[in-house]
Amino acid sequence: MKEKKYRDMCLLQEIGINNVSLHTKTGEMISLGYERVVFGKRGPYVEFDKYQIQEKKLYIPSNQLYRLSDPKVFYIEFRSTDQSNTMVYYQLRNVAYADYKIGYFYISLFDLHKYTGESCTRTMDLNLEIAQNFFEFDNKE
Repeated sequence: MKEKKYRDMCLLQEIGINNVSLHTKTGEMISLGYERVVFGKRGPYVEFDKYQIQEKKLYIPSNQLYRLSDPKVFYIEFRSTDQSNTMVYYQLRNVAYADYKIGYFYISLFDLHKYTGESCTRTMDLNLEIAQNFFEFDNKE
């Protein structure tokens, strides 16, 4: 059920595009291109390879450095260097709740914007549609 809702909210093509730039909420370009959108149980995530992600705009927070040497972790956590502090995952191991690939980067669809500043999700549009449906139901005799 949630996966369908996430697909309805997504304003990106599910199959990636190489020449589209994606940005953080503050407008910083975080990638040039993406591989695909993954719809898992924990939400929609956009997948990037190492050539698409803007690695110079990422850092590992000091409280996450342990992940570099812990064999049990599933991902390395990065953050964007801009004020949005966007979380970026680098996948190390397979998980049961989504089709993440080892060696790829992931960012929540909700944290991304197009180069125009427009969000990559249509949350407001869905909320408006739900409200309009409510009032149409209310006006029926």
